[in-house]
Amino acid sequence: MNSSESTPGNIDEDTFYDSSPLEPYLLYQAEILTNVPILRMPWEEMGCRWLLLRAARTARPLHEALQHGSTPGTVRVLDSNQSSIEWQTNDRGDYALGVLDKTPVLVLNQTCDVQNKQFLQVAPIFPLDKADVDDAEEFEKLKQGHRYSAFWIKRHMPEIPTESYADLELIQAVHTSYINRIRPNEHFRLNGAKTRLLQRRITRYFGRANSFDARVESAPAPGTYLCTKCYFDFGRATPVQLSEGAPLPECTECHGTDWVLQGR
Repeated sequence: MNSSESTPGNIDEDTFYDSSPLEPYLLYQAEILTNVPILRMPWEEMGCRWLLLRAARTARPLHEALQHGSTPGTVRVLDSNQSSIEWQTNDRGDYALGVLDKTPVLVLNQTCDVQNKQFLQVAPIFPLDKADVDDAEEFEKLKQGHRYSAFWIKRHMPEIPTESYADLELIQAVHTSYINRIRPNEHFRLNGAKTRLLQRRITRYFGRANSFDARVESAPAPGTYLCTKCYFDFGRATPVQLSEGAPLPECTECHGTDWVLQGR
């Protein structure tokens, strides 16, 4: 099964979610799962550092202290910035203090991987006020896909009570042993049209060319430069011939400012 086979159910362009999904007990690409635990580094609370955990009495790694169902009475908390020696180098890695947020997530894997692999790649969904979208113009940019690292998520009561977005910068892997316990009323999916739009957004975010920015860069070598916005948004090639060191222009067709060097 490839990505073109992963959009079952209602494909009404005027709706956002699939109101009558096929196979509601299965998961597909563009599925939204509710209350999935997402691990994050507590940088807002404690700065850019990990707090390492040790069994207090022996200073052993926690996985040793937790063997055979036992639990250590207390743990030591060590600042990861103090010394590199404090990090465990065994093959199991280290235990650290993180933050688990239960949040809706958007499934990004192609459907064949969703149904056959051990991990799902998911993007957490947040209310729009966390995306610094504070006016109608910025909201429209998000809806039109001009914020490459975010995908607009329409409100869906009661799970998503406000306009939201899936954050592609915070993608995480979730093991299917957790997903297998999700019941039909704990997930819903985008319709076929929005799933295809998500596929294009994923390709745009991860597959965009390494381009040169006309606002801050000049042509690094002589040759033909192509506007990336024209290509990705309109399916056309808009070339300009430039010598090495020449200023990169604003595109005369779409006013884009990102260029790739043809054949490099």
